[in-house]
Amino acid sequence: MPSYAPPTHRASTVLPERIPIPESLHSIETGDPIATCLACDAPLLDGPTEYLVEKGYRQYEAYDVQETVFEYAICMDCHAEMRQSFSEPSKRRCQAYLSEHVDLAARTGRLLDADSRDPADWTRQCVVHGTPRDELEEYQVIAHCQGDELLLTHLPLLMGGPAIDALVQRLSSETLDDLGGFRDEHLGLPPELKRDLQGPIVA
Repeated sequence: MPSYAPPTHRASTVLPERIPIPESLHSIETGDPIATCLACDAPLLDGPTEYLVEKGYRQYEAYDVQETVFEYAICMDCHAEMRQSFSEPSKRRCQAYLSEHVDLAARTGRLLDADSRDPADWTRQCVVHGTPRDELEEYQVIAHCQGDELLLTHLPLLMGGPAIDALVQRLSSETLDDLGGFRDEHLGLPPELKRDLQGPIVA
């Protein structure tokens, strides 16, 4: 989805807080932080490269089970290139929706002023609707990282399935096709899961 506006709180004039990447954002395959960019295979854990980590989840309430549907890291250069595929109408509609429902600057300030450095505090509920994480059948988490550290900016955040669906509905057919191509090329989801992911939520 299109980029969120940067917060205007103190985080815009002060270097962001940094903490070790939490285990919840580690790869379920290796147990370690994701080491390379999904799109270009650039190494991420050493050096100055900033990148995003995104993980998608599905919960099965009847079985008390949570499944990781996908996970990846993408460097900011590839992220910017992917965003160029968004049509201008898609960007405008999504930005209007997010501006109406989300005050990221206030959220960031509230969490930092509360001295919250636990990423779980930032992802307890959907950033758009406020639905608690445990009540969501599907949701995605996105975080901003550099090297082996997570940056506390307006990220990390959690977006629930209903909010993702609302954004998808605001995308043009051209943009959906482009995001579907990204999904098919890089994520390799099985057919039964493809309906759940039109493309990455980006920040």
